[in-house]
Amino acid sequence: MRFALLALLRACTTHGLALNRRQALGGSAAAALATGGPALAAGKPIAVIGSGGRTGSLCVAACLKRGLAVKALSRSGSAPPGVDADPLLSIAACDVRDPSTIDVTGAGAVIYAASGSKKGGSPHEVDNLGVVNAAKACVAAKVPRLVVISSTAVTRPQSLGYKFTDVYGKIMGEKKLGEDGVYATYAGSDLAYTIIRPGGLEEPKENVVQGPGALEISQGDALAGIISRKDLAEVAVEACASPALRDATFELYYTKGAQPCEGKFKKLLADESFPRLHGDSYAALFKGVRRDGAYDVPA
Repeated sequence: MRFALLALLRACTTHGLALNRRQALGGSAAAALATGGPALAAGKPIAVIGSGGRTGSLCVAACLKRGLAVKALSRSGSAPPGVDADPLLSIAACDVRDPSTIDVTGAGAVIYAASGSKKGGSPHEVDNLGVVNAAKACVAAKVPRLVVISSTAVTRPQSLGYKFTDVYGKIMGEKKLGEDGVYATYAGSDLAYTIIRPGGLEEPKENVVQGPGALEISQGDALAGIISRKDLAEVAVEACASPALRDATFELYYTKGAQPCEGKFKKLLADESFPRLHGDSYAALFKGVRRDGAYDVPA
């Protein structure tokens, strides 16, 4: 236990987090997040839907690294791959195709990291209807924040990224319908959502956490790039408590290698009036993100 606690404290120090012994043992969830904010009440877990997948399991690990209680939800109800047993970790079965199995009662936030697969359900079932089922479950349970992992270029059907990815089950169109379902579900609600559109998850040779200083955020689905699943997971967890990301959709990728979704957006790379957000901390990176409807979408 002593060595595990020391490891946790070292990890938090690396990320610039202040963490005392009580917080390390799960006493105060929000204090262990660099972005702070009211989205996580003390002791309430983050529920990760799709924890059996590559991104979902990393989200679970990112929570535990911060000393946050986490509820891992997957179809099998098995422990997330690569994640050791931990007193802060609980596990339950959840199939997003069946709304009755989505139990997020008592969660401080929910991360939706599930996606369609041959074994787990089609894109229509998981990336569309499953997202909406989860959103409705969060609203019914009064979960303060839902974080959905989607994809860049979902609104750009003429882009190569859309066409290449959409080959599997029309997944891009289904992801966009899932996003639309979240917007409709949260319309008029005092609860909040965040939709992250990551760039290509074609892992760099080393799937490491490069951290906020390597990342770029933009809005309007005009720019893209690549990002590792580990960095995506870190941002998803930090988004759970960030006031700056309330009711916001944004694209996320490494600054190095940023590129336009379509050729017509190439000019934005040199356009200083187009917001491209950076920061040496997650709070700084998220600063400047605007709520959906509060910015112009490039045409």
